[in-house]
Amino acid sequence: MPLLTERPEKLRSMVQVKDPVAAVRLAPVSVNGTSVPQVGVEILNDDGDWEAINIHSQGYQLIPNSLVQQVAREITSRSSMNWTEEKTIWTGRFLSVLYRSDHLKELPEVGDAVSLGLRVENSYDGSAKFRLALMAFVLSCTNGLMSPRLFTTYTVKHTASRGFDVDEAIDVIRDGAFSLETLAPKIAELSRIPLNVKRLASVAKSIDLPNRDWGHVLQQLEPARSMWDLMQALTHRVTRNTRGRSLITTSETIGDYFLTRMVA
Repeated sequence: MPLLTERPEKLRSMVQVKDPVAAVRLAPVSVNGTSVPQVGVEILNDDGDWEAINIHSQGYQLIPNSLVQQVAREITSRSSMNWTEEKTIWTGRFLSVLYRSDHLKELPEVGDAVSLGLRVENSYDGSAKFRLALMAFVLSCTNGLMSPRLFTTYTVKHTASRGFDVDEAIDVIRDGAFSLETLAPKIAELSRIPLNVKRLASVAKSIDLPNRDWGHVLQQLEPARSMWDLMQALTHRVTRNTRGRSLITTSETIGDYFLTRMVA
C-alpha cells in the first residue's frame, strides 16, 4: 500500500521501537493519490504497525540494522583483536554500537591505559551514513575518547551502489593500532598543560554542554590539575549521562578539541 506523505514534524517525532533490528522496508510515496519519485522508510513499531520514519530521494539505498549487525560481527571476528560490546545507542532512527578491544596502550604519564574502540553506526532518517569509526576507551573508567580528526573511519553512503567491503573495513581497524600510538603523546601533552580559569572558560565556550552538566563536571575537578583531568571529567559526564545521538556528537567535539586543537 503506498505510503502517504506526512508532515515533517510528525516524521521527526519519537519512534516507539525498542528493537534496533526491527523489520524495516522501503515503500512508495504518493501525494493525493499520485505517485511521486521519492521513497519512504517504514519500520515495524512496538504496536505491530508500520510507521513512517522519513522520505528520501529516488535512489536511496536502505541498509537495515540487522545487516549492519551482521557485518559488524564478521569484521570484529576476523580482526586480530577480541571485542566486547560496551553500549548501544538506538533512537528509533539512528543506531550506534560501541565496542572495546583488548588492544591496549599504556599511558604512564597519567597512570592509566587506553584500549582501541570501534563505533558501528547507521541511520534510517538520512542523518548518518553507515560508518565504522575508531575511538578509544580509558581503561580505568571506560570513558570514551572520540575524535573524527584523529581516528580513521570506513563509510558506505545510503545512495551508493557498492556494498560492504569487509577487507577494507578490517584494514581500517588494523590501522587503529597506529592511531593509539598517535593518541599517547597527545594525552601526555594534555597532562603537562595546567588547568586554570582562562583555559576552563575557553573549553566552556567551545563545547556545547548544558549548565547542569557543567555543574557536575566542576564537582569532579577537585583536585584536578591538568587539561587531561578536565577532559576526563567531561567525557565521564557525557559517557554516563548524555542520551541518544548527542552522546556521539558531544563526545566528538570534546575529543577533537582536546586531542587535536588543544595540543596543536
